Amino acid sequence: MCFKRHTKALGFTLLEVMLAVCVLALVGVSVYRFVATTLTAVRVSKASEQERDLMTAFAGYLRGRMLALPSARPGAIMGEPHRFNRISSDELTWVARPGSGLLTRHATGEWTVTLTTKELDHGECELGFRRQDVERKRDVDWLPLMRGVRGFEVRYFDAERKEWMEKWADAGSRPTLIRVKLWRDPSPEAYEVVLPIPVKAQPAGGPA
Repeated sequence: MCFKRHTKALGFTLLEVMLAVCVLALVGVSVYRFVATTLTAVRVSKASEQERDLMTAFAGYLRGRMLALPSARPGAIMGEPHRFNRISSDELTWVARPGSGLLTRHATGEWTVTLTTKELDHGECELGFRRQDVERKRDVDWLPLMRGVRGFEVRYFDAERKEWMEKWADAGSRPTLIRVKLWRDPSPEAYEVVLPIPVKAQPAGGPA
């Protein structure tokens, strides 16, 4: 007597294949989203860190310039408020000598440095400063510092009035503090720093 052995055909049904493909697709999408989110977080973190470093360097530069103001020099720091299209674009002017204050050593004598914003041809604004030789009154040159600036505001604390002033035009005295606000794209918040101003030293022989 002969017996026939019936074996079930090995393989996957179409439904099983489709389910497997769907599962793999879901896993792939999940992995892609995870990687994309991680890369975006890394980019944002890196950009934020670079922005903090830039603002720290900017504040350090300003702090150094204020502390280096000539002690008995009248008019060593002045300031004018300006607004263009309802955006603050103030001017902070101080007296500096060649070196870090001018970002160059290839100069002589005293220079006025005016920190402010400048609109570029395509509508973007950049922060920078104008430099002019005090004695020779040579042409003013522009040195850019950073782009993407939406506003620049400076306020001056008057110790006698005990209030913040938007303008400083008294060449015979100095504010005790200055407050600088800087708006940069894309952040809606302003970077703010308050810096001390050294008191003007009395010349030898008594008060000026």
